[in-house]
This record gives sequence, structure tokens and C-alpha cells, in this order.
Amino acid sequence: MFATLFSVTLFVALAIQGVFADFTIDTPSPIQCTGVQITWTASSPPYNLLVVPADDPCGEALVDLGQQTGLSYQWNVALAAGTAAVLFIEDSQGNEAWSGTMTVGASSDSSCLTSTTPTTSSVSTTGTVLTIPPTAAKPTTPTFSPAGAANAGLTPSSSGALSIRPLSALTSVGSGLLALFALAL
Repeated sequence: MFATLFSVTLFVALAIQGVFADFTIDTPSPIQCTGVQITWTASSPPYNLLVVPADDPCGEALVDLGQQTGLSYQWNVALAAGTAAVLFIEDSQGNEAWSGTMTVGASSDSSCLTSTTPTTSSVSTTGTVLTIPPTAAKPTTPTFSPAGAANAGLTPSSSGALSIRPLSALTSVGSGLLALFALAL
């Protein structure tokens, strides 16, 4: 009985690792107002590609790069130098991949920036001026921002409560393993 349970547990762990380990997105080095190539591994197209704030990956997207059908995208980086961001991609099956944190590099070209361009908060060197753009403003009540693979699928609702999005691949694997386990008993 213990050997069967151990075998099923090992199979589940390997199956889950296989389901989530194959879909990845690179972490490019963006430069303000220049192009950067974003690439990801094949999964189930189309893909929804977003640029999100590194300090609030579950918050509002900085840039929505739209639906993609290929495995790469050439992005003209319309973010101010110093902005810390993360790439988020989701395939048609709900599988997600996240890049590492990338910080937009400086450039003498600022032609792509507008008054609504998301920027990071800044403090002047004299310490007398604090500028926080509306997109970076935080609520006064604490919020939960899930991070890491252990919290994948957790999203805060407008009330601050968490909801769990279904992971179709995991559900399929789990159903099959449950049936296998029932047969083994």
C-alpha cells in the first residue's frame, strides 16, 4: 500500500512539473524608446502578452501587448528608464509564464514617452519633492500580492479576498491520477 501511494505521489509530482516547466518566457534587457525582442516557448496559441509592474505583478498592466500567435514579439519599449517590470504571458489553455524582473535602461531618446507613460516613483535630490504618478499610487489599505510558484493561480479580488483560477492542465492530471489511485486500491 505504501509503495503504491509513494509511486502515485511521485508520478503526480513529475506530471505537474512537466505540465508547468515547459512554458517559459525570456527576460530581455529593455532600453527606453528602443526595440527589444521578446521570445517564449511553444504552448497553446494564441498567447496574451502583458508587461506588469515588478512590485505589483497582479495589479494593473503597464502595457498590454495584445494577443500573439507566434513565439516572439518585437516591442518598442515605451516605458521610462528605471521602470521595473515583469513580462506575463498566458496561453489559450490558461497556462502562465513569467519573466524575471527587468529594469528599463536609460536612453537619450525620449520620443516614445508621453504624459501618460507609466513611470516609477521618484524623489528629488533635495528631498522636498515627491512625485507619484496615478498608475503608481497605492491604496491605503494593505493588499495581498501572491508571488512564486506556490501561489500560482491566486488572484486578489476587488474586496481583497483571494480567488483561485482553475488550472485546466492540473485538473486533467489530477482527475487521471485519482482514477489511477482508485484502481490501485
